[in-house]
Amino acid sequence: MALGGAARYKFRMPNAAEIAVETYIRAWSERDPLVRAKLIEACFAADGRMVTRSREIRGRAALADMMARLHADPQLLRIRLTSAIDAQGTTFRFRGVAERRDGTSVEAFDAGEIDAAGQISLLLTFAGPLGEAAGEPASTASNT
Repeated sequence: MALGGAARYKFRMPNAAEIAVETYIRAWSERDPLVRAKLIEACFAADGRMVTRSREIRGRAALADMMARLHADPQLLRIRLTSAIDAQGTTFRFRGVAERRDGTSVEAFDAGEIDAAGQISLLLTFAGPLGEAAGEPASTASNT
């Protein structure tokens, strides 16, 4: 299971982007809609945008609706972070997974930006694994 909260930042304080992402992940994991709404309000800008390959979700209410639809699926087991949160300044990226009771899962790569208030203003979400590059394997280094 992924480390949470303070344990993840043993030797330093988390920055604003890391706090926003941690709260965002907790919102996706929260089954109680009232608690989830408070988490969304804390981490996602009122006019924030989540952009996927097939649509744009704009605002907290639309994000809350999307999360509620996911939680309505009885096959959902849990949502968890599967990578470190890489955050510098106002930008961040991380990987997560939605695990289902039948043993399948859907992974995602998310990258985004926070605003001056420390809330997510833009989130780009890519569902599914990223394939390998065509041509030379990534592990082969050039000697030039």
